[in-house]
Amino acid sequence: MKIEITETPKITYNKIIYVFKAKVEGKEYQISRHEDDNGAELFVEPTPEKDEVYDALEELFFHDSFDYNTTQAGETINLED
Repeated sequence: MKIEITETPKITYNKIIYVFKAKVEGKEYQISRHEDDNGAELFVEPTPEKDEVYDALEELFFHDSFDYNTTQAGETINLED
């Protein structure tokens, strides 16, 4: 049986999930960021006691020094830079 591809395959829906751990104010959190065609959602475990911690983790993803592909364990990112 022959199958002729009459249109080049393309991605019509793409979802990426990034998972890592980070410390904020001495407490370690499991961070999971789900990104897809509809936007992004951040999950943090355990739930931070202060909104400022969650906000800082959200801000991390837009900081020039943070990159999913090159940031390594042990790096410290100062959001005030």
